[in-house]
Amino acid sequence: MVYFTSDTHLGHNNILKYRPQFSSIEEHDTAIFDSISKLTKRDDLFILGDFIFDSPNYQHYIDTFSKFPCKIRLVMGNHDSRLLYNEPRFDIQLPLFSYKNFWISHCPIHPRELRSRIANIHGHLHGVTIDDPHYFNVNLDNNNFQLVSLDTIKSHYKEQLCI
Repeated sequence: MVYFTSDTHLGHNNILKYRPQFSSIEEHDTAIFDSISKLTKRDDLFILGDFIFDSPNYQHYIDTFSKFPCKIRLVMGNHDSRLLYNEPRFDIQLPLFSYKNFWISHCPIHPRELRSRIANIHGHLHGVTIDDPHYFNVNLDNNNFQLVSLDTIKSHYKEQLCI
């Protein structure tokens, strides 16, 4: 299966100000690892930006992700470490690309750029939802800290846009 998420903010201590359900960055990061650890080698995970912050634990995060069997496709975000560009474990995607007739990006794109695509699957906005059915925010904060399957997104649009 194909899954999406964004804004994991691994190693970013300041994220705890916005995610009060966690008492430490270790607890926060463990919740994310637990979710991803359920994926198999047949799964693809798109992480739409703000994945790993520059931190002293950077290598720990890379080592942890190296143990996950799923394929990880990464769109770089505004808080990502530049070191990620050199990590062979991750398939770095373009900042904006088309996938299964959806636009995929970290930040939501301008409505005029939607063109003939069904919608824009994005992150970046944390607890904010754009009041337009052509945007689907896969941010952890918008999805109860769960990964979002492509099937869930497609199902949403079958109801919303009659596709």
